[in-house]
Amino acid sequence: MRSVQRALADPRVLDAVTPRPGEHFDPATFLTQRGTVYLLATGAGAGASSALVAAFVEDLVETARRLAARSPGARLDPPLLLALDEIGNLAPLPSLPVLMADGGGSGITTLPVLQSMALARTKWGDNAAGAIWDAAIVKVILGGASNSRDLQDLAVLIGDRDEYTGSTTVDAHGGRSNQQSIRRVPILPPDQLRTLPFGTGVTILRAAPPIITDLRPWTTRPDGHQLAADRAGIEAALRNGGNRRLPPQ
Repeated sequence: MRSVQRALADPRVLDAVTPRPGEHFDPATFLTQRGTVYLLATGAGAGASSALVAAFVEDLVETARRLAARSPGARLDPPLLLALDEIGNLAPLPSLPVLMADGGGSGITTLPVLQSMALARTKWGDNAAGAIWDAAIVKVILGGASNSRDLQDLAVLIGDRDEYTGSTTVDAHGGRSNQQSIRRVPILPPDQLRTLPFGTGVTILRAAPPIITDLRPWTTRPDGHQLAADRAGIEAALRNGGNRRLPPQ
């Protein structure tokens, strides 16, 4: 609790979380009414309030677990999506490894986005980072990584293919003989994984071959214009100090 409350020493953080008259937040009501909450932070701001943000998300998760336990089939209805972009940098959740392992069974879908597994090992430790990786049913790998250990592990996970090579030998009398050999080579070696072009990813499912995926920018979606307008409104509210009172979504 001391680490969580330390963030309140910053007057800006204290103002952001202090309710005005008539304002309140009930996690159970929020979840049952299909609410959406956006937690936005810069790298510098996250350092001051990461523990507070983590405590807020953990409270939501615990409430969701209790609601799921009382629901038919012990699954939350409506389900909860935790889209945790840059969660390793902004607010590492202590319960993320366990949540990844068993949250889906209770209707809690967790979507963590990490820059690298090296970052996950730094924030959660080797064993917990491995648990997060193993529990992910769908893994989407993008280019740009530079950790040789992680790239080699990915190349091994994706697998090998047969490569056929031919050779021709000529004897002293001009006779020729052709030979063909087969060797196993990585489908995607580490250097190709590192240099995946922008907009291309590798999707790894639990029981399927790797899939080369063309990623579609969100701006090309049918509702892309509306999403862009919503984003501009949120950014304007944040610039004007309105991070407390964003329109309900």
